[in-house]
Amino acid sequence: MRMFKFTRNPGMLYVLPAVLAIACVMVFPLIYTFVLGFNKSDLYTDGWKFVGISQYAALFQNSDFIASIRHTVVWTLSSVVFQFLVGFMAAVLINQDFIKMKWLIRILLMIPWVLPSVISVNIWKWLYHPDFGYINYLIKVLGLSDTPINWVADENYAMLSAVIVNVWKMFPLVMLMIEASLQSVPNELKDAAKVDGATGIREFFTVTVPHVSSTCYTIILLLIIWTLNAFTFIFVLTGGGPANSTEILSMFIYKSAFQNYDFGMAGAASVVLFVITAVLSVVYMKFVMKGGDN
Repeated sequence: MRMFKFTRNPGMLYVLPAVLAIACVMVFPLIYTFVLGFNKSDLYTDGWKFVGISQYAALFQNSDFIASIRHTVVWTLSSVVFQFLVGFMAAVLINQDFIKMKWLIRILLMIPWVLPSVISVNIWKWLYHPDFGYINYLIKVLGLSDTPINWVADENYAMLSAVIVNVWKMFPLVMLMIEASLQSVPNELKDAAKVDGATGIREFFTVTVPHVSSTCYTIILLLIIWTLNAFTFIFVLTGGGPANSTEILSMFIYKSAFQNYDFGMAGAASVVLFVITAVLSVVYMKFVMKGGDN
């Protein structure tokens, strides 16, 4: 019993191993990356050389880095908007009473999310193939175009192709979470709305949407964080090409570290990505989620 005198909450001793594990796995790499961002470290430098904020100055003068920020904005905004919209509409549709065999529909729609990302992207990479891909075949059969589209290698279509894969992969999770929230809407509220004359669309927007709004806010925040840090989709599908047209921040960091072997620059870019994600999350929670709760 004496060991519990060292703490006001004895239960903390039971979670201490988990806290230490998290500190080793997450906190130490985070601190290491922050320190690395202020040091020059590459194959041509013996050890670390402190350069301070000059590394960040060089980073923001790098045209590839600035372009990767623009690509990240397009990638994140497009992906999150359509992931949420498609998932929300699918959830509302499945929640309708006239839909039969809902369990089977849920299983089939969850397949994209359950599949490993590498497998999912390679499936789409095959579908996008300009010569024997099914997408170009379908376009030709429908008479929309006789010229094969090189979806992955064309700058005009590469980002769109990546966004489509990301939306296809993640919308089932949005659908599942929103559908669960829709099923928790009390029937008493719906009946009361009908008594007041609110039916159909009006009932949906005055009763259902406010009830599921907190779930929607949480999902959108998670989608923003996941998409900002996404790497597999772009890496496997386009590799950041063609001509760096799909090089988002995570790809820039990867290329800086493992192709150019400029670990200091990669560390600085990682810190920038972390700061962007943290700031967006805090602002979103403070103004959007708090405003929605009010």
